[in-house]
Amino acid sequence: MRRLGAGLVAAVLVVAGGVPAGAVDGTLPGGIGIAVDIETPLPDTVIPKGTTTVVGTASIGTKPATPRTSLVYVLDSSGSLGQAGWDAEKQAVAEFHRKVAQQPYLGVGGVGLAAFSTGGRVFWTGQAAGPQFHEALAALQWQNGSTNFTAGLRAGTEAANATTEPRSIMVFLSDGRDNHALENFEGALSQVPQRVDIHTVAFGPDAQCGNGPRSLKRMADVTGGTCVEASEVRDLPAALGRLFPSELQRLTLTVDGGPELPITDITPALPQPGPRQVRYTVKTPPLDVGNHPLCVTAHGTDHAGPGKVTDCTNVIIREPSLSTTPTTAVPTTSTTPASPGGPPPAAALPGNRQVSIIPRGGVDTGGTAP
Repeated sequence: MRRLGAGLVAAVLVVAGGVPAGAVDGTLPGGIGIAVDIETPLPDTVIPKGTTTVVGTASIGTKPATPRTSLVYVLDSSGSLGQAGWDAEKQAVAEFHRKVAQQPYLGVGGVGLAAFSTGGRVFWTGQAAGPQFHEALAALQWQNGSTNFTAGLRAGTEAANATTEPRSIMVFLSDGRDNHALENFEGALSQVPQRVDIHTVAFGPDAQCGNGPRSLKRMADVTGGTCVEASEVRDLPAALGRLFPSELQRLTLTVDGGPELPITDITPALPQPGPRQVRYTVKTPPLDVGNHPLCVTAHGTDHAGPGKVTDCTNVIIREPSLSTTPTTAVPTTSTTPASPGGPPPAAALPGNRQVSIIPRGGVDTGGTAP
């Protein structure tokens, strides 16, 4: 992701006092949620020496995200499409908007709709939720002009500037190549705000991302987006679906602030695309007397970059305390009774047979041997 920073700093919660923490929720750079939860052991659980088992869940994209992203669609309405191609392009955008942009986990708030051919124009801005976007899209008419990327860029920038979210994603579609060489393409590209990333989609047999100075790839590279290709108009929905990937990549465990240890017992196995929740189980290395912070970190990525979130618990191993309560004296094997007033048998002297019962947890119960 350009200009908005790299990966998310881990959200860390260290809990104490015996109160369950619950899941720790974080947000990846593109706004998609990521979470991790240690279900057991509960905070400040007293455990025996040795290994202990940590069990919990991790997820990506399973909870509504706070709307912090706007989405701007810029549609190619040039003559090379024909009416059938134009209708297919609109249908693909409508399908994508229903399946992705209107889902709460993506955190899309405002939406803009623009189209271009020889010239460009903003047709609608509003909220992602509700039927208004689909009504505005259905009403768009085919312009049947040439292919002017610069006009599309200007219209898309105008629509993005009409939204208020802290970041914006422009989806720029075209079935061909820019044929307006006299237009100031670089000038229009320089006017794209820092908060806007452009993802471009080349669809149809004559379209390609390209590598030239006026290409769809150039548009995406400068603004921190990506360019994807669809060889036919019917492949456009699949191409659009690749624009906003999210993935839960791996889980790690740390003990006492030590190195990250990979967690491999995960169902279903990672990596997994979002939205998805997984369950994990992991054993710690052997633990000795003391307090031991145990932390599980979920690592993931969305369309804007990587991030992670961490949940922690604490376990306690206590020093055993030995009891000194003497047991009942054990009689000797002699058949000669001790004479009245004589010294007691040696085995009956205090301290010759004392046993403390120490349970497996290492805590003295104060009991004695029978």
